[in-house]
Formats: sequence, structure tokens, C-alpha cells
Amino acid sequence: MAAGTTQFINQKLLEESPIFSKTRVDFTPTHPLTHLVVANNNIVMAMANKTLIRIDREHGPGRQDEIDLTKTISGAKISALFLDPTGTHLLISLKSNDVDVQPELYYLHKKWTKPRPCSKFRGSLVSSVGWSYGPRDRSDSSTGPILAGTTLGLIIETELNSDERFFSREVEEHYKQVFDIGKGQHTPVTGLQYHMVPNTTKYLVLATTPTRLYQFQGYVTNPAERPLLQQVFNNYLNVQERFLELPSKLKYSTLSFYYGPREEGSRMFPLQFGWLTEPGIYWGRIDPWEGDSDTVTVDCQLIAPGNDMDKDTPKTAFITQFHALMLFKDRVKGVCLLNEQSVFDDSYDGTYGGLVGLAHDQVKNIYWAFTEYAVYKYQVVNETRHVWRVYLEQGQFNLAMRHCGDQQAAMDLILTKQAEQLFSEGKWVESAMHYAKTKCSFEEVTLKFMDLEEKNALKNYLKKKLETLKSSEKTQITLIVIWLVEIYQNKLGHLRESGDNTVECQAEFRNLEEEFLALLRQQRVEECIRNNKEVVYSLLGSHGDQRSLVYLAQVLRDTDRVVQYNLRNKQYQAVLSILTTEANPELFYSYCPVLLQSLPKQTVDTLVSMSKLLSPSRLLPALLVSQSADPDVASHSVRYLEHAVSVLFCKDQPVHNLLVSLYTHHNKDKLLTYLTSSSQLHCDTKYALKLCVEAGLVREAVYLYTVLGQHEQAVDLALTLDTDLAASCAAGNQAGAPLGEELTRKLWLKVARHVVQEKNDIKQAMEFLKLCPSVKIEDILPFFPDFVTIDHFKDAICDSLQQYSDHIQHLKEDMAEASRSAGVIRDEIVQAKADHQHVRATDRCSTCCDLLISRPFYLFSCSHKFHTDCLAEAILPHLAAPRQRKLLELQSQVETLARETDNSSLDSRTAMPSRLDQTQAELDDLIASECVFCGDIMVKNIDRPFIEDQEFDRVMAEWL
Repeated sequence: MAAGTTQFINQKLLEESPIFSKTRVDFTPTHPLTHLVVANNNIVMAMANKTLIRIDREHGPGRQDEIDLTKTISGAKISALFLDPTGTHLLISLKSNDVDVQPELYYLHKKWTKPRPCSKFRGSLVSSVGWSYGPRDRSDSSTGPILAGTTLGLIIETELNSDERFFSREVEEHYKQVFDIGKGQHTPVTGLQYHMVPNTTKYLVLATTPTRLYQFQGYVTNPAERPLLQQVFNNYLNVQERFLELPSKLKYSTLSFYYGPREEGSRMFPLQFGWLTEPGIYWGRIDPWEGDSDTVTVDCQLIAPGNDMDKDTPKTAFITQFHALMLFKDRVKGVCLLNEQSVFDDSYDGTYGGLVGLAHDQVKNIYWAFTEYAVYKYQVVNETRHVWRVYLEQGQFNLAMRHCGDQQAAMDLILTKQAEQLFSEGKWVESAMHYAKTKCSFEEVTLKFMDLEEKNALKNYLKKKLETLKSSEKTQITLIVIWLVEIYQNKLGHLRESGDNTVECQAEFRNLEEEFLALLRQQRVEECIRNNKEVVYSLLGSHGDQRSLVYLAQVLRDTDRVVQYNLRNKQYQAVLSILTTEANPELFYSYCPVLLQSLPKQTVDTLVSMSKLLSPSRLLPALLVSQSADPDVASHSVRYLEHAVSVLFCKDQPVHNLLVSLYTHHNKDKLLTYLTSSSQLHCDTKYALKLCVEAGLVREAVYLYTVLGQHEQAVDLALTLDTDLAASCAAGNQAGAPLGEELTRKLWLKVARHVVQEKNDIKQAMEFLKLCPSVKIEDILPFFPDFVTIDHFKDAICDSLQQYSDHIQHLKEDMAEASRSAGVIRDEIVQAKADHQHVRATDRCSTCCDLLISRPFYLFSCSHKFHTDCLAEAILPHLAAPRQRKLLELQSQVETLARETDNSSLDSRTAMPSRLDQTQAELDDLIASECVFCGDIMVKNIDRPFIEDQEFDRVMAEWL
């Protein structure tokens, strides 16, 4: 590894928190500690006075149990403690300095306060234990199958049970020696562990001695059979031993494992192993999925702890994912497994005694170091922080990227280094792809690739760089896109001009063209070109790539460009299809004149099919060309205008004017039908009349004169063509409504004069007299020539004289009837003057029922009597608003004049009564013209309810 990286990492370690965070545990033993084991936050310590201390940091961190072993182990001493991964089962290995005293093994359950001997192990000094890491069949009462290694090299499988129901028997459920590593040489088993490969029935066993590493693997057909691992070891009984040997003078070695993070409840399985011997730490990955391979360890290497190795050898060591934590006699040291560099060094000054041991909690991944009178906890803190730099210097770029996390600067550096290496190896394209992901200077990288003859690397770099740019970097995006277009066009142009028609060349051209078109379809490229399309169009045009230009226009939905291209190539049907597909009215308005000239029928068919989308008025410029075009174009234009008028009910005057113009020039026989088909003409009538007159269309002109109300001109023009037509005009048939009597008489006289004077047809003139009653024989007599005999119109004269006679007789009868009516009226007036009625003092008003003579009153011939004010009040609601105001004014004036009359002098009374009488007379006419109960007022209100709607609720409330 380069010195620069080592110095950098060491400097960072000084600035940052250490990889192994050290914390002293709040515990001080009363006697020196000799052993300590930890599992699942359960700590078991042995003191020199043969006392065990148990602490459950998970459930009872403030409580500790002390178990006195003095009586149990008597003269022996504790050789080793073994705690299973759950922290439930503890094995105590005992030995004695007295050769006559046999070694023993005791078993202590978490719930017990006194250990029990494992009688079958008497005489065997257990030096290592391989616990079961799988699920337990009987909760925590059983250890499950475990392997025990002895100092004699024996491997024994057993299973211990703590069920109190079986206290009367041995704790071993079964006991069997399954293998002998020592072969009688008394080689101690220093490390032992077995695991089942996840999701298989395969088991692997790793065992170590001070100088050898053994690996056993095999399949277990029946997991319930005991001993469980006998089948695995049977594979190695009668074959040559296979092991890894490292020479060592030490009498010990340490086997440790790294498990990595796992889900709650899942089976623990090691990912890496580490074996500490005198030469150093031999470590690697565990990969049991290599089929029937003889070894499960891969990528192994041996590292030395450093220069300190020459002076001192670690007592024990445990590995993490990337480091090894080693215990020396006066310090705890951490070394990186990847580059053998020291990353942690924690010295002990002996304040709490010398360092005794190091333990590893495999479940919690916490390391515990202990001196004679203190316990320390080491936790791993972000040990991957600088691993990426190590991998980077080693050229393992994928691993470096995997471990740099979300450090963007680190990722950029890794990609840059990898790109530089690939470039130096001549792998231009791969290098370009990596450069594009970095933040290296765009100019420097492009200049580097521009020097190459092959432009594929530059092309790929630009394409990949384009993907990494932000949307806000519009300038750089535009530059790259234009550059890419130029590169592709140069390559395509070179292939086109090469003249190579081989299959390979054609295939290369098609692939490159498809790649270019795919680039144009990318959203970011499309947006960029949309903002700079004229530049790109110009670039494509300069290379003569019309096909790509049209395709780009289609991608950008630049229909104008596509249509213009097809028009230049006279692909009118294609243009019509594009316009139909786009359904853009503006495009129709723009290109319809050209299409109508070239494909009149298809164009009009399209216009009709899309009539709801198009405005006939906006199409007028295109349709105007049909006035001077050939008849085929005009006929189809008329067809569309007829559709617009009859189906779309278009009422725009210009549209109707154009239709009339086309009719007068190309379809004269349809004009009169069009004019008479609607009660209201939407064209400009005067403009239509002008066209008809210019075209000599008399009947149409006559009709239009009639519509304009110019009946005399209509008759005059009709007489130039047909007398019957003129007669029809005079009769009002052309106007569609009766004409005034005077106008009709005048028109008929015009027709009659023409018939008599121009045609000299006396008989037809007599027929007109029958058609027009308002024209008499005496009206047309002046038109006849002097030499006409009376025989031609004798009958007409006689009829006229007879009519005069009858009329005079009717007048005489009417005069006689009027005289008789006047006599009857005079008699009724005389009789009315003689009529009278009697008013008694007891008569009462018909409305208020008070005495009638108490106030001024009115008396009607029907015998109803009303006070003046009562009658006015009854009449008032039935009068209109102006007459109501008039009534109130008259009442006020009568009262005022009456007071003035009473207060005036005798001389002034001569004039006042006449004014009062006049006002009173007006009041009488207003309220006393008829009886309110017997006159028209009562008849008009016969359906009026007695109680009005607005008063109904009030009246109901009064009744309730």
C-alpha cells in the first residue's frame, strides 16, 4: 500500500473517533479476575478465589450473582470457561496441578446457583467447545448437540440437559467421541466450532490446534439422530488427513469468526474466520456453497500484527469485518486486515493489574478486555469509514465503491482512478463510461478522447455524461447534444460515401442510424433540440441527412417541417394523412390551398369528415382559389360549402357569399333553389343581386329584388322575361307575404300596361282584373288604344257598373239602420231622466253598514248604496297605478276646495263652486261609472280568492 494513503488514514484516525470505542464497566472485583466470557449481554467472570460472578446486562444490569465454587472444585483450579451464544449454558473446565487428580467438566445453567459435574468427561480436560448455533428443540433446558475438544486432541459430541426432572441422572443426554485429531500425540484442540449451512442439510466443522487448521464438511440425513455430526466425521476416518499447517512454537492458537448483521431470529452463520498463530493471523472468507470442495475457506491470507511481532506475540485475537483486535500483555491493538496497518493501539499502565484476557460477544458484536481488577468494553464504530481507500489503492474498484457509502467525493475519486487505469490499458470505451460518472473537468476529458482516432469512446462519454447532467445545466446539455449529432452525422456520412455495399457495412449503417434515432427520442435530447431545432435542422441539412431530419421533425411533432418536406416531394396524400392524424386546424388552414389544387376530392372528403374541428370561415382563403380554378376544384369546393351550410348550419355571411359566387359561375341551376330554401338569406343580398344581374340570372334577380322590398324593380325586370313571373311578383307570391293594397294595385297596373301596350293582349288584361280586385276596368281603360272596340271589355264594364249599384244600395241600408238606432237612444235618454229612487233614513252603506245619510254617498240603479269614501276605498285596488294616483289627488282636491268654499266670503263663493263641481265630476267618473258589485270589476275578479295568499297565515292564526 502506498505510504500516502497510510499517512492519510492515520491522520484521519487521530482527528476522528477511534474505530474501537473503549468504555470501562462500572464493576470492581474483590479478587483478581482469571477468566471472563460474554454471550448475548450475559457476563460470567471467575475470580482467583474460585468465585463466579454472573451479570445479565440485558435484563438485570444492576444485579450480579456470586457462586462460590470452593467446595465444588476443592483442590482444582479453573482452566477455562465456555458460554453458549445465548448466555444460558456455562461449562467450567477444571484441572489440578496434582497429577493424581483427574480433570473435570462442570455444567452450570443460568437458573442454577450450583454447577453439576459432567461425569462422562472425568479425566478429559476440555480446551475448546463448539456450541450449537441453531434453534433449540426444548427451549433453554438443552444445549443441543455440542462439540468438545480436549487437550489430547479428541473431539467429543454431547448434549447437556438442565431439566430438573432428571437431576437423579447424569446431565449428558449422550456422549461419544467422533474424531481424534491428536492421533495419540496429545495435541490440544485450541478452537472448535460447527455450523449448518443455511437452507441445506450440510454441516461444516472448523477445528484448530496450535499449528493446524482442520476443516470437516458433510451432509446429515437425519437431524434427530445422535450423535448429530457422526456422519460428517465418518467421511474423514479412513482417509489421509487434510489440514493447513503453520509452524508455531506457541502452545496455543485462537479461532474466531465474524458473523455480520442478521435479522432477528435468523440462524447465525459466519462470513469470515481468523486463526491466530505465531506467524500471524490467517484469515479469509467462509464459502460453503462450492459444492464438494475440500475447503470452505476462500480468499485466505496471512497477516502479521506489525513490528511488535518481533518483541511480543498476541495472547488472543478476534476478527471483525475488516480488522483484527489483538490482546498483548500491556495493550489492545487493532490492525486492518486489508493492508496490515495499525488503526488502534490502547496501552494499559497496570493501574488495575495486567491484562488477562479478551472475550467476544458474538451476538452483540462487542469485545471485552479485562485486567485483574477492571473490565473494559470495546465497540466497533463505523469501521468501514476508510476501507474504500484501501481497496482503491489495491485497484479493487468495485469493492471500494461498495464500501464508500454515500460519500460523493469518495465515489468520484474511485471512478476517476478506475477510468484512468482503463484508459492506460487501452480500454477507451469503458474508460469513457467511467469518466462520464465523475466530476472531472469536461474539457480535459474530451480533449483526451479527441486525440484518439476512434471516436466511439468520445461518443459514449458524451452520451453517458448527458445522462448525469442536471436539467438546469442547459448550456452543457446543448453543447453535448449538438456535438453528438455532429459525431453521428460524420460517421453516417462516411459510411454513406464509402460505397461499400457489403452486408456488414449495411448492417453497421443501419445499427448506427437506429442508435442515432434512439438518441433523438430521449426526452432530455428532445427537449434540448426543441429549443435549438433550427440549429439541428441546419446541421442535418448540411450533411444531407433528410431521413433523419424528417424523423426528428416527427419526434418533435414539428408537423410544419414534415409537411413542407412532403410538399416539396409532391407527396400530397402523405400530407393529407399527416394533417388528418395531427387534427390541428391551423395546419389545415395553412396547407389546404395547395392540397385543394392537387387533390380536390380527397381534400374535401377530409374537410367534411373533420368538419366539426374546422371553421368554414377560416377555410375561405383556400376555397377562394376555386373561383378561378378548373371546374373539378370548383365543384368539390361547392360540395364542402353546401355541407357547411346544410349540415353545419353555418351562418357566416362570407361563406354564403362565396357559395353564391360559385353558383353563379359554375352551378347556375342550383342558385334559385338555394335562395328560396330558407326564409332568411345569410348571404349579402345586394352582393348576390349584383352577381345575378351580371350573370343574366333574371329569375334569381327578381327574387332578390323582392327580398330587398324593391317590388317595382322586380316587376320591371320580370316583365323583360315572363309576364307570368311579373304577375306572380304583383300578386306577392315572390315576397312570400301579402303586399299593401296600394302597392299591389300599382304593380298590377304595371303588368296590365305592359300586357295592353306592349303585347296588345286585351283578353289577358281582362284576366288580370279577376286576379286583382283592387284594379278596376276604369284603371286600365287609359292604356287601351283609341281604336279598341267596346266588345272586348263590355262584360267587364257591366260588372263594374253592377258593383257600383250594389255598393250604393248597401250604403242606403246602413243609413236607415243608423237613423233607427239614434231614435232608440233618444227615447232611452228621456226615460232615464225621469227615473228616481227613494232613500230612507235607515238605509245603510253596502260595504261599511253605517247609516247611509251620515256621509256623502252614491246610489246606483241596481239599488247598491255606498259612502263616497267607502266606494273609493273599494275601487282603489282595482285601478292601475296611474289611476290610483289620480284618485288620491282628486280626493285631496275635493276636500281642499270644500274647506275653501266653507271659509270663503259670499263674494268669492260665486266662482268656487264651479271648480269644486268640476273636480267632483272627475271623481264621479273615476269611481262611480259602475257599481262595484254589479259591474265589470266583479266579473273580472270572479276567480280571486276571498283571502289573499299573503294574508292566509295571519287569518289562520286569528282563527286558531
